[in-house]
Amino acid sequence: MMKIFNANDRDFSTAGNVIIEATKCREFKKKSLNGWYIEVEMPIKYKEYIEKDKLCVIKTKSKLNPQAFRISDDIKCTNRKISFTANHVMFDSMNYLLLDVRPTNLNGINALNYINERTDNISPFIMFSNIENINTAYFIRKSLFEAWETIEERWNGVFDADNWNISFLQNIGHDNGETIIYGKNMQSMEIYEDWSNVVTKICPVRI
Repeated sequence: MMKIFNANDRDFSTAGNVIIEATKCREFKKKSLNGWYIEVEMPIKYKEYIEKDKLCVIKTKSKLNPQAFRISDDIKCTNRKISFTANHVMFDSMNYLLLDVRPTNLNGINALNYINERTDNISPFIMFSNIENINTAYFIRKSLFEAWETIEERWNGVFDADNWNISFLQNIGHDNGETIIYGKNMQSMEIYEDWSNVVTKICPVRI
């Protein structure tokens, strides 16, 4: 089963806008920041509930709490079915900009909190880290997600997410490259559009 919520909802304890039993749902999760998304197919009768940026909330195998995935605009309809993809909400971090931010001589949690508190719009993320390495980075007109990528490499850790709670850890296990498929090795159900090259925000620069 999956629930559909509005784009800015955060409390998933209710039934949301609708509870849906999809005909197909595939979850793809890679290590750290390398991708976490679902591909969904359902009867066309649910079309009115499926819109870009709404949240598809499902129970995944790797997390105790149901996880929110943001529906992309890659929504396809036929006479009988509707299909779409959605990225985990941790990838909302691509939409938050760091104009000129430099965490200096900080460990993992302090570096993450430093940049998280200096995004152009208020960040919804809550950070945790057990990385004690001390380092420095400099971000000019970078997205929060791009900053995480740099921190992952420079501070030597691995990211994991539980909705908007982001952990940066020494180790969270191994990526075995397994695909989790509903009805095969996924007991309950719980989409993908690539917006990485789409410009959704303009930052003017004086020359």
